[in-house]
Amino acid sequence: MEDEDFAAVAQRIREHQGEQFLAQSGLPMTYTVEGDRIKVDRAKPWLSMDGAREIWAMGSAARLPDVDQRITGRAYLFAILRDRRIAS
Repeated sequence: MEDEDFAAVAQRIREHQGEQFLAQSGLPMTYTVEGDRIKVDRAKPWLSMDGAREIWAMGSAARLPDVDQRITGRAYLFAILRDRRIAS
């Protein structure tokens, strides 16, 4: 069930690529998705859909400091996942 639920989230992430989102700092950002990789215009490295899945699995009560620092671009992924377009 969890994989099916995240599949819907991943689909929304794909559907909203190119739209403006706000980073945790409040600055605007956009992203593109290529396969299971996410490229945020404000970050150099590619981020992973697996990282997004890990953050999503923590639930809506999780805060950014709770997210494993080893997840590349965790703040960007967190911001994307908490946006109403993706979270709903």
